[in-house]
Amino acid sequence: MSQTSSAYSTLRKAILECELAPGSSLAISGLKARFGFGWTPLREALPRLESEHLVRFEANKGYRVATVSLEGLRDLQVAREAVETTLLARAMTRGGDEWEATLIAAHHLLEQVSPNTPGAPTPESLVWEERHDAFHRALTRGADAPWLGHLAQQTADQQRRHHFFMLHSQDVIERLEETDGPDLRRIFEQTLGIAHHTELMNAALARDIPKAQSLMREHIGFSLAVYEALWPQTAGSRKG
Repeated sequence: MSQTSSAYSTLRKAILECELAPGSSLAISGLKARFGFGWTPLREALPRLESEHLVRFEANKGYRVATVSLEGLRDLQVAREAVETTLLARAMTRGGDEWEATLIAAHHLLEQVSPNTPGAPTPESLVWEERHDAFHRALTRGADAPWLGHLAQQTADQQRRHHFFMLHSQDVIERLEETDGPDLRRIFEQTLGIAHHTELMNAALARDIPKAQSLMREHIGFSLAVYEALWPQTAGSRKG
């Protein structure tokens, strides 16, 4: 892997997991000191990240991590529903034995870890994020629609960044310690728990397109309702 590709991958991961916080400056001198890459790889990596809307360039200010907002999250949910339900139907129509095996394997790995919950990130929570993303990719893998697949991945990446920001916000952590905290945490765990994912997988394997699409819409809508309830109140002015 070239130094530019390595710098791109490292920065991208740090942005998606909010190690580089939304809105933070991406001065090349600071990135060089923090990640150890040279000037040229960093200069070449940042425009690639800008093309994915993970980074923004401001005249006379330089690069910054793209910001996040509840409004942006709502828009991402609409995009996700439109793209993923279409891909899911195509995958169920076209997918064969390999698609089924990949989906079952992804579900098995997902059920081995507990759902991600608000609080400081842990090694297990990062594993859950990876396996949850892999399960949703497996659902639509057999669609044979590269452009739609690319849009789905971009949407998923942006949503993951919003998800990380919300989960690990100090404001959210403090609110979960209040009176209604246990109820919010329980609802959150049910939304991201394995039961709904199992039901979605079974409908997909049964090739029941209306049921699978309905479950996908329900899953996306329920997730948004939870995110709206938990979204950090201190983040209201951070436009995505």
